[in-house]
Amino acid sequence: MPQTITKIALLAALIFSAGCSSDDKAEPNRRFISFQMDGKVMLSEQKNMVSNQLGNTSDTDPINDNASMLIQGYTAGKDAINIHIMGNGPAITPGVYTNNQPGNAFTMEKFVSMDLLLADETTGSFSVTIHQVKDDVVIGEFMGTAVSQDQGTIHVISRGYFKLKYQTTVAPAIP
Repeated sequence: MPQTITKIALLAALIFSAGCSSDDKAEPNRRFISFQMDGKVMLSEQKNMVSNQLGNTSDTDPINDNASMLIQGYTAGKDAINIHIMGNGPAITPGVYTNNQPGNAFTMEKFVSMDLLLADETTGSFSVTIHQVKDDVVIGEFMGTAVSQDQGTIHVISRGYFKLKYQTTVAPAIP
């Protein structure tokens, strides 16, 4: 019996030490977009990407001054998910972003039916809370209602979370 307890303690210590890392730049162990829609769990795991475009305040054109972030993923059923966030300055920072601001949107294209579900400044409701944008990792949560562009049905989005690695670019200068 004591050998069994010792083996269990050793295994627990190995698992715990493997889960801890002193490398602050470590890639997240699990990259995902997860949410419930109409009570059904939707998950995009490892089939996702984030583009983080910083605003360009070095030119005289104010159109490209604000940052934007595009979060994309695919569910196991091949539904395409897009979350678009527009910043109010040259970088996306932690805070709440709603569809009241033009450019902020949630879209989902259903694979089999090709039905487009949308929440943007004119349709549905949507909010994203960014908790962290640091070390090329973005963490946040979202919720809202998306409207089918084909059928007009309303789809409730709840318990939305994401943790993803992102790539940063700078908006091109406009001549």
